[in-house]
Amino acid sequence: MIVSEPSAEIAAWVGARIGVEFHPPYTTLAHVDRGRIIAGFVFNVWTGHDVEISLAAERLSLTLMRAVFDYVTRQLGCRRATCRTRADNSNAQKLLGRLGAEPEGRQRGYFGDCDGLLYGIIKEDFPYGLHAKGPEGA
Repeated sequence: MIVSEPSAEIAAWVGARIGVEFHPPYTTLAHVDRGRIIAGFVFNVWTGHDVEISLAAERLSLTLMRAVFDYVTRQLGCRRATCRTRADNSNAQKLLGRLGAEPEGRQRGYFGDCDGLLYGIIKEDFPYGLHAKGPEGA
């Protein structure tokens, strides 16, 4: 099941896994299986055309990725999303590439003990969005 509440619990779950603490305002989405969060997204720093996304996951479903795309583009009205990952997290870097994100920069010491890598994805490049639901797009 895809849920957006309780947002503080989802944000704490994501934050504990990626080593950050989130402070409102933010919104969240999570995939809950048998009462347990298995993937969570935190959306913050919304500018109208961009939103920062933080993610932690044990596994990701196509249903969740479509829900994230719909939320970012339809509900928030954004054309792009920004993501960061640790420079030493090769699994996250591969996942971001599979989602259509492009590397955009390095932030030295962003995570304290590790550099952060900055990725961006625009809606035309997101494989689970525009063309995933047919020729008319998402």
